[in-house]
Amino acid sequence: MQYNKPFNENASKQRWQGLANCARPLTERYKPIGNLMEKFDKLDIADEMLESAIESYLDGKKYFSALHLAGAAQEIYGKWIRINGGKDHTTTMLDLYESSSSEVIDRKKVKNEDKRAKNTIKHFDNKDDRYALLNPNLDSFMLITEAVTEYIKLERNETPNIIRFKAFIMSTRENGL
Repeated sequence: MQYNKPFNENASKQRWQGLANCARPLTERYKPIGNLMEKFDKLDIADEMLESAIESYLDGKKYFSALHLAGAAQEIYGKWIRINGGKDHTTTMLDLYESSSSEVIDRKKVKNEDKRAKNTIKHFDNKDDRYALLNPNLDSFMLITEAVTEYIKLERNETPNIIRFKAFIMSTRENGL
């Protein structure tokens, strides 16, 4: 199907003016809007993303959506933990591994690999980057698990979806995914 709408020069100018407006500071850009904007706690935003990730994973088998949403939630939780002087899940696991092993590991490489699945679906850098090599079921499961771990560490209110996911984790203990 072709879209043959005539070119509208006025609409094009308005679009570019809108894009140029983005270069101004956020507080300037939205002054004319008045009280239409609200302030949101990013932890609450992360909670909603994690809830959606769990629903996508358990109910819809939409593993890429689950992976993306859980990754975004985990980033927010992990950053908040670090800002407050704590250790995120990955750092905690690396510390645990190093304390029980004589092997020296490259922490940066391990962290990059830990975030590879999330980043590979989020970024598209060039032609060679068109395809993603993933195990969507396992990758989304692991990232939701990491996000839930940090959610619990932050002592967020346990929701029915968090409880469902924890029960799902326990049900996979013997047979795996």
